[in-house]
Amino acid sequence: MKRMSLVKPFRLAVTTGVIAMTGVATFPMLAQATAPFPSAVKMPAQIAGGRAVTFSVMNKPPASDAAGLKLWTDQVGRFEKAYPNVTINGSEYNYAPDTFAALVAGKQVPTLFQVYLTDPQKYINLGVAADISAIVSANNLSKVYNPDIYNLAINNGKVYGVSDGAYAMGLGYNIPMLKAAGITAPPTTWAEVEADAKKLTDRSKGISGFSFINDGSNAGGWHFTIISYTYGATPASLIAPSANGKYTAGYGTGPTVDALNFIKTLRWTDDVLPHATPGWADNGTLLGTGKAAMVLMAGDQYSWLKNQFKDLDMSTIGFAPIPAGPAGQVSLIGGGLYMVNAAASADEQEAATYFELWRIFDPTEDQISLDARKAGSNPVIGGPNLPLFTGDYEAARVAFEKPYYTLPYDNYAPFLNAISAGKVKLQVEPSPAGQEYYASVGAVVGSVLSDQTVDPAKALADAAQTFQTAQLDTLGQPTAVPTAAATAKS
Repeated sequence: MKRMSLVKPFRLAVTTGVIAMTGVATFPMLAQATAPFPSAVKMPAQIAGGRAVTFSVMNKPPASDAAGLKLWTDQVGRFEKAYPNVTINGSEYNYAPDTFAALVAGKQVPTLFQVYLTDPQKYINLGVAADISAIVSANNLSKVYNPDIYNLAINNGKVYGVSDGAYAMGLGYNIPMLKAAGITAPPTTWAEVEADAKKLTDRSKGISGFSFINDGSNAGGWHFTIISYTYGATPASLIAPSANGKYTAGYGTGPTVDALNFIKTLRWTDDVLPHATPGWADNGTLLGTGKAAMVLMAGDQYSWLKNQFKDLDMSTIGFAPIPAGPAGQVSLIGGGLYMVNAAASADEQEAATYFELWRIFDPTEDQISLDARKAGSNPVIGGPNLPLFTGDYEAARVAFEKPYYTLPYDNYAPFLNAISAGKVKLQVEPSPAGQEYYASVGAVVGSVLSDQTVDPAKALADAAQTFQTAQLDTLGQPTAVPTAAATAKS
């Protein structure tokens, strides 16, 4: 889940076809003698056999974002110059599950569309997403992508999408505040979070030791689920598929109850949480303005802090791996993923697929994006995003991009190192009916934090029963729940 827009700054993604990993690619018009780093995709000499082809893509910046629109238009122009038979029409539409459902119903889905990482299986099973395995497999992208992300768009061994960005959850913290309290390192367990938060809370100054989203919304359910994962909950235990083609709500007992009892203790026994009910932006703002010493947040919100608070000294803000619970360090992953409309013609599907791979993998495009961002008045580059790629390719990209970083790498390197070393287990979001599930548990968390008499076990059990009747009993055949350990052929 991600409450903010999936669109990245300038949407000049990461990179393709000047020099391939296994040989030289001939990318018309844009070929250079030297690329900033090797490309993972070999672009074709022609797209759609040179036949005229037009396709549509979402996330075009609006006219109010003049700088972003120019960058987007220039990027599209470079691709159309390289492939004169291709025309790209942009749409300002940004993905939201409810509005996208209307596009599906009205058969108005753009040729190239973006969804949350929670949603690809839904659109695969609805027949909305096209199989793009031939192009992806020809470039061996399963060897380049982080498998935890790549596998989310796999169904029956076929590839239906590629991600342009992902995040994992961690702990943002105010370094000077921790030092002033005699805390020499960020906490690594929830027990340590609780102990440290007691030291850090100062009601006289309006400072809470710890914060997470608890406004009773879907986003509050999202953050609660992340904590419950560290207590042993899994996507398949929260919404469990069964052999009879039905789903069962499993969050009325066990790890979710334990996690909510812990949260209740933080609020009513320890009094270390904000007395207000922060939403997504509020939670980040508390950290950025020094009103919360530690917050649960997604890695990509670290860069949001600098975008939001231009005068914030980011050397004072650290980002650590998610604290461990009884089940260890377990982080939910999310982000964006591009898919191609199955209703498009074969030529349109080919053009759209290559355009997205070019945006993600082309070294020159990556360099153009970084140069443009670095030249801005408040350049925000780097941050603790979930590594999108692996192996030698990831190392080569990082080596090229790191000199551009404006965010303090050492402050979030422990998070990246823990993810790369496999110390943090990665789990996807619950599905199906994930947003409805978040709404269900988010409301429960809100009630527990606003009323000390609410019993977490009963409240969760009641919510699970309502969710079962109102949502799960109306669904059809289950599909396999993607896991970080899943493998796929390509």
